Amino acid sequence: MSRSYGVIALWVNEGRGKNRRIAMWHPGAVLELSGMNRKGSEGLIRFREVRRTVVLDAVIRDPRRSAVVFFICEVIEKTMPEETPHPEIHDLMATTILEIESSSALGWIHAAFLGQLIQLLGIAPVAPASLNLKSLDLQSGDWKFEMGLEKESLERNIADGFMAFLEPEAAIPKMWSVADRKRLILGQVRYLQHQLGVVREIKSYAVLEAVFDNER
Repeated sequence: MSRSYGVIALWVNEGRGKNRRIAMWHPGAVLELSGMNRKGSEGLIRFREVRRTVVLDAVIRDPRRSAVVFFICEVIEKTMPEETPHPEIHDLMATTILEIESSSALGWIHAAFLGQLIQLLGIAPVAPASLNLKSLDLQSGDWKFEMGLEKESLERNIADGFMAFLEPEAAIPKMWSVADRKRLILGQVRYLQHQLGVVREIKSYAVLEAVFDNER
């Protein structure tokens, strides 16, 4: 995810022989590229030099942190259209990754990221007009008086958490079960992808839940 070009595919030359670099990068690595170019309008972008601007030691060493970063990166890679600049989303990713590197509380960072991402894209649902509305439809973004299909709607208590995470300074929910958090996260992803017209499985979420099964 680049600030100037959006999501792009790069051709990476790792060198030959003794100069070959293995595992040079990792998900969420913060890099600065120089000498970027491409052959034609459809060719892969190449670059002359790359350097890390931040060293994420904790992300590399801590499976919980790396799982959250990998999840965020997969959501962006599979959801955002290629080569469509979104500098504000790039900046949100960079800020979130630095927070993951330093924070001691990791259980809700990905929910906060998804909420702010939905808000930045201008696709957030409006607040419910009545306490009698029972669910949020993830396809249309409308509130309903009845519960729809489980995969395509969020019951009111989970939907209220969905709405809370649209705000930058959302309070961390208390006394939520692991199952409720899973419903929220998968609902956020489902909603985001429905609004952007691309529904693809985020495979890293299973790993994320496995390393966070005891994290509140």
